[in-house]
Amino acid sequence: MAEPEENNEELEATAAADADDKNVAADEESLAEADAEEEGGTVIRDTDIVFDCPHCGHNLAIDYRGAGLQIECVNCGESVLVPIPDGMKIDDLDIEPGEILKQLFAARRNLQRAEARIAELELELRGVTMRSDSLRALLESFAIQLEELKELSRNEVKLRDKSAALIGRLAGDISATIGDAAHSEMLNGVDETASDAE
Repeated sequence: MAEPEENNEELEATAAADADDKNVAADEESLAEADAEEEGGTVIRDTDIVFDCPHCGHNLAIDYRGAGLQIECVNCGESVLVPIPDGMKIDDLDIEPGEILKQLFAARRNLQRAEARIAELELELRGVTMRSDSLRALLESFAIQLEELKELSRNEVKLRDKSAALIGRLAGDISATIGDAAHSEMLNGVDETASDAE
C-alpha cells in the first residue's frame, strides 16, 4: 500500500513542477490577456472552444486542450462537460503528462464532490420521504375522524327526530291527561251541583 502513495506523491510533485514551468511560459500570455481584460474585453484565441453552459446559458471559453473535460461553470458553479469540436479527436491534443495528472486529480476531486452531493441528496430524499409518510398517515387519521364525525352527525339527526317524536307524544299525553282531569273536575262539579240541588 505504501508504494502507490509514494507514486502518487511523485506524480503530484512532477505535475506541480510541470505546471510551474507552464506557468512561467504562460505568464507573458496572461499579462497580455489581463491588459485586454482591463480594456473591457475578454481575450478569446482562435484555438479556444467557445460554448454555453447547459445549466445557466452562460457563455464559456476554454483552451482547446480542455476538450472532453468536466469543469465548473464560472457563473453557476455546476459541473459542465467541455464539448469536443467536430473533427477533433482526443488523441489530437498535445497534453503533457503533468497536465494529464493535474486533470486526473481535478477529475477525482470533482468525482468526490459529486459523490458527496449525491449522499446529501439521498439523505434529503430520505427526510422528504419520511415527512411524506408522516403526512400521509396524518391524512388517513383525519379521514377516519371525518367519517366518525359524519356518523355522529347522522346519529344526532336520528336522535333529534326521535326526541321530537317523543316530545310530541308526551305533549299529546300531557294534553290528554290535562283534558281528562279538567273533564273529571267538570263532571265532579256538575255532580256536586246536582247533589246540592236535590
